[in-house]
Amino acid sequence: MNTGTLHLLPNVLDENGFHVLPPYLGELLGQIRIYYVEDLRTARRFLRAMNRGIDIDQLEFHLLNEHEQDSLQFAAGLFRSGQTIGYLSDAGCPAVADPGQELVRIAHEAAARVQPHVGPNSILLALMASGFNGQQFKFHGYLPNKQPQLGQSIRELEAESRRLGCTQLFIETPYRNRQLLQELIRHAHPGTRLCIAAGLTGPGEMIRTQTLAQWKNDTTDFHKIPAVFVLFAG
Repeated sequence: MNTGTLHLLPNVLDENGFHVLPPYLGELLGQIRIYYVEDLRTARRFLRAMNRGIDIDQLEFHLLNEHEQDSLQFAAGLFRSGQTIGYLSDAGCPAVADPGQELVRIAHEAAARVQPHVGPNSILLALMASGFNGQQFKFHGYLPNKQPQLGQSIRELEAESRRLGCTQLFIETPYRNRQLLQELIRHAHPGTRLCIAAGLTGPGEMIRTQTLAQWKNDTTDFHKIPAVFVLFAG
């Protein structure tokens, strides 16, 4: 049976972060003609930056994001006909905290080869740099953005971290970074530690671990900068 291949392709976390991608990636991208992508403009810009020899207009793109799922109906047939497909996340590590896992599931069901490629992962980079427990951790994605659910969620995460000694990771829409920090200060214990890792792999990268009492007096500006919040109360 002639089955296809799915390449899980890393993207940069920062527009100036191309140096962290493996050198062979540009050549591989030049061999792929069918792509599933989160955002077409972002994908085209990334491909041009990685390999200027790619003829973008000759490529086949399918959108796969929280609003576009219909293109998945074609995936099984493409794999079963032996096609090679690249999945490109908007940023960072594909199929982790993004919609790519559905495409990966279809690839396995079609007996296609699934090949992940090394690239930057903001969750792991933040965990590595936090100084917190790397043996037991949880990533929660986005916390509720309204009260009282947000305050309750913060208290529950802190209590679990204290009880189990586990590290809690979450993210926020960049323009709400400061608001989330203020809610953490308001609802968690002053002695609980928090690492904020913002602008990872970029020239303005900021990684800082402090108690929430220290964060209360910190005026660091990370407004609108993609960030990972890492909390530890153990």
